[in-house]
Amino acid sequence: MTDADQARELDELDGLWLNDRSEFQQNFVHGLRNPIGLHIQYRLEERLVVGDWTADERHVGFPGVVHGGLLAAILDDVMGRWSAMRHRWVVTARMETRFRVPAPVGVALRIEAWVTRERTRTLQAESRILLPDGAVVVEATATYLAITGALRERMVAAWPGFAGFA
Repeated sequence: MTDADQARELDELDGLWLNDRSEFQQNFVHGLRNPIGLHIQYRLEERLVVGDWTADERHVGFPGVVHGGLLAAILDDVMGRWSAMRHRWVVTARMETRFRVPAPVGVALRIEAWVTRERTRTLQAESRILLPDGAVVVEATATYLAITGALRERMVAAWPGFAGFA
């Protein structure tokens, strides 16, 4: 991809959609109105969607170690945010996760995701979570599919305000 292609691609992204600002905001990972959610907020750094999060004792799998399922949920969420910036809604079709080192509780973690391939109905992305020293805690690759009309209808039926976002 040329520099001009990359610049055009970044220009086409709607950064206002990176974080949910709707009345809904119930997503477990990034929804600010979910009382038990993680409340992670993202930013765009060049071609990366980036966030920061520090786990506490509510997030453990083993004493002092963050639960791997939470880390996988965060990676899934951050990869999916790319499509939101294009006003496209997707669901996870496949995700492969590789855990490298334990994530300690109380340590600021950096979350990163980037798109590796984008087509009309599919999106492929990679993500990782890093310790402050740059060590990779966990990394993932995933394929996402555009939501079907039937799923969109179910989502609008459950929350009518979604019609303005889909």
